[in-house]
Amino acid sequence: MSIVIALSDPHSQLATLPRLREVQLMYPEAVTVFLGDYIDCYGPNHGLTLLTQIRAMQAHDPAHTIVLLGNHEQGLLDYLASPTQSAWLDYGGKETLRAATRDWTTDKGPQFARQLLLNHQPELIAWLRQLPLSYTLGKLSFVHAGLDLTLPHPLQDTSRHDQLWLDAKYWYVPAHWGLFAHNPLAFSVVTGHTPTARITGRYAGNVHPAKTESERNAIYAVQYPNEMPRYFIDGGVGSGQPHTKLGNIAVFDSETGMLIDAYED
Repeated sequence: MSIVIALSDPHSQLATLPRLREVQLMYPEAVTVFLGDYIDCYGPNHGLTLLTQIRAMQAHDPAHTIVLLGNHEQGLLDYLASPTQSAWLDYGGKETLRAATRDWTTDKGPQFARQLLLNHQPELIAWLRQLPLSYTLGKLSFVHAGLDLTLPHPLQDTSRHDQLWLDAKYWYVPAHWGLFAHNPLAFSVVTGHTPTARITGRYAGNVHPAKTESERNAIYAVQYPNEMPRYFIDGGVGSGQPHTKLGNIAVFDSETGMLIDAYED
């Protein structure tokens, strides 16, 4: 059995890592996969601190630590590439920049903070730029937001934008909003990006009951009979809920593609 530990969307919640270390002690040979969105939050904003800690974890044990890019990190990279690409500032960027640069100066606005970040964190930024969008091991494939399942080869052909931003277009059948799509792939797909409490739908032929809305962002699976599941693991840390949430940690068997253990809020 080859074990993979996965977590997504910790959104600057530093307390997520001590919980992760407890799980890693239970599965000492496991590969740990981070699925993106390490920055921007609705609680206390620690800037790039969590991102820096995750980078250090990978540097310490690169063979067992996989770090994927999320849409929030892509937003930061876009803004660092050009101040005209400023959409990120409206979904957490202003607060993250302020927190990330407060040790160097008082707040003089995002463009000033942007230049400070470029000056003071070139190695961190270079590391961010080379992060992959997906990771596959055995019968498991990990990507931040989703895949375009209508393509002949979803994992290879899904656009960068869609891998980072897809939501309902990944969950549902095209032109049939609310009807869960089938998984045509021979492996399980694990995603974050959307807190699982927001994911509702029905199955074709009513082979399963529809999921009902809940405030609890537990790990959730969509699976038709005789197909591999699609797992959604975003625990809602960045959804505006109380900042005491730590998110979900999922444990998978890569040989079967199945969830075997879960640690949830």
